[in-house]
Amino acid sequence: MRRLKCEFLVVGGGPAGSTTAYKLAKGGAKVLVVDFKRKIGTPVQCAEFVPIQLYHQFKEFFDEEAIAQRVNKMVHFTPWGEMVSMDSPGFVLNREIFDYKIHLLALQNGAEYMLRTRFLALEGKYALLENIDTRERLVVEFGLLIGADGPRSRVSILTGEHTKDFLTTAQITAPLKVPVEDLLIFFKDYIPGGYGWLFPKGSTANVGVGLDPSFGINVMDALKRFFTEVVAEGFVENKILKRTGGWIPAEGLLKVVRDRVMLVGDAAGFCHPITGGGIANAVLSGSMCADAILEGSPEDFEELSEDIFGETLRRASLKRKKYMKEWNALEDRIKKTWIAFKEYWED
Repeated sequence: MRRLKCEFLVVGGGPAGSTTAYKLAKGGAKVLVVDFKRKIGTPVQCAEFVPIQLYHQFKEFFDEEAIAQRVNKMVHFTPWGEMVSMDSPGFVLNREIFDYKIHLLALQNGAEYMLRTRFLALEGKYALLENIDTRERLVVEFGLLIGADGPRSRVSILTGEHTKDFLTTAQITAPLKVPVEDLLIFFKDYIPGGYGWLFPKGSTANVGVGLDPSFGINVMDALKRFFTEVVAEGFVENKILKRTGGWIPAEGLLKVVRDRVMLVGDAAGFCHPITGGGIANAVLSGSMCADAILEGSPEDFEELSEDIFGETLRRASLKRKKYMKEWNALEDRIKKTWIAFKEYWED
């Protein structure tokens, strides 16, 4: 069995893991990133929107090719016939390019990547890995391990508290029939605990649904119905260019510092439990984690995460449990949980 040694082992090469690796490597640390994918960034498993604030903080991540379309507003279509628009400046990304660029920056600064590699187990300062193609197993001795392995994080499961409550998503990319300038959000009775979306990407759009699976609704059935509706309404052509889907953690922030292990991104529950937004928080948490390590105080990452994200994500999780575990009286439930109706929010 082959043995390796590194200062920092990052499990997962998405935005959270690669941001952590990039900043650590830039600071002179020896970093190894492992990921099960053949290529970082592929396949894409999200709606691909990020707020403009992320661009201002991490401009080096945003190649021109990474931006599919700039948007300024989010328009909501409600079941009670109201259309609500709110300012939401940002970008719909080409996520495969965005993620790949962050990983390139990490490589250029000295980080190493080991793809087609699965994280299996953890014992003290040793991690057991396996090459998916050859079945070769490796033991890596590390100083710190950063778990960035997504919503169903094995690192999180093996080190204690982990997310158990998820939303599930499914998405189709299709050609647009007409130009769309805004993010479109649709609340439907058949998309319980979530919503449908149409996010424009120039000549195409991401059309998807995210729902709470505890209602017993099949996410693919909901997507099929929603896609049929947006085709009939003239938004997109009845042509599927690609499909994707995934899981969204819906419990709020977990404990992010665990002895020799730190968690970032969806692995730590940084994703918003109601909106499902997670790319920006993934990047920010990775950056914060790396900064704390480089400043010699990894434990400060816990306090900073709690200060910036903890209460917001906790309140969102509580609102989900209070108002969205039933899917009736939608006007009342949506107004008390969704970001476009802040005047209705309750503690």
